[in-house]
Amino acid sequence: MKRTSLLGLVLACSALLTGCANYIEYELSKRPQGTNWNAESEAGMRTLQLNKREFCLPYLGGCTGYYFGKPYHLLDSEKFQRLTLDAELEVNDKLDHSRLDLSRDATPPKSGTVVLLHGYGGDKSTMGYLAAYYMFLGYHVIVPDLLGHGDSSADQVGFGVHDAPLINALIDSLPQREAPRPLYLAGVSMGAVAATQVTRARDDVRGLMLFAPMRPMDQATTAMIELLYPNLSKLMPADSIREGVVQAMRRQDIAVAATDLMQLLPKITVPTLIVASDKDSIAPYEHYLPLESDQVTLIMAPGRHHMSLGVMDNERHAHINAWLNAR
Repeated sequence: MKRTSLLGLVLACSALLTGCANYIEYELSKRPQGTNWNAESEAGMRTLQLNKREFCLPYLGGCTGYYFGKPYHLLDSEKFQRLTLDAELEVNDKLDHSRLDLSRDATPPKSGTVVLLHGYGGDKSTMGYLAAYYMFLGYHVIVPDLLGHGDSSADQVGFGVHDAPLINALIDSLPQREAPRPLYLAGVSMGAVAATQVTRARDDVRGLMLFAPMRPMDQATTAMIELLYPNLSKLMPADSIREGVVQAMRRQDIAVAATDLMQLLPKITVPTLIVASDKDSIAPYEHYLPLESDQVTLIMAPGRHHMSLGVMDNERHAHINAWLNAR
């Protein structure tokens, strides 16, 4: 009787592990349901002076949508004398409030281009506030949808890895007047992986800015489930979640190591800025401490939620502006 009960328990646990892994694989093998920054995202993007475009290259995944924005001081120097943005994000009853208030007198315009890359499950509209920030600083901005997100025609995500060829082609397709140098790449969460992969493939990137850069995809997925679905995560073994991630990535011939910034960043020589939080289990500040060097600058945003690092506030601006001025 005891032997039979033990066998039943083993079979039940095995079924649970297999079922969880298959579920995670299924979810990661389809298009995620996009999360817009607000319900009026298109109108909001127009208000921010971001123009919607489409870029198509069939042999590199079809088409994707992107926003293009010019520096505010080139659009209307009188109108854009000040930039004030407020954002609130609530997750698990915790509210993060970010406020940015910049004046033109205290923020002389710079020049160049910043390519902004969103995270998993988002789309280009989730980068609207960050785009407005860089446009006020004086940069042209390019904000594409990653594979399998937003207006991308791809059916599956690229995990920040397969996205790089299409993004590189998009950058190269733009005339110099729309993408003046110097060129910077900036990414949030999984977008940080995409930004790093794009940087590795180019020789004209002046700097790399990573906001809440996720740990390897398997670890990041486990942490995200624990954060957003705490009760469900108790029923889903971490090993099973990781196996599901590995299976989904294997379908696209992508190794988990290709999303590991601890392995990727030491292979490039581009100045890099990492902004991370001590309260973010998906991209913990402590995880990136070993990378800190003359080339990699690490900034802490204390107490911040993972998703709130996709916007800007005055404190982070001070660090980023100083870093950009040093370039």
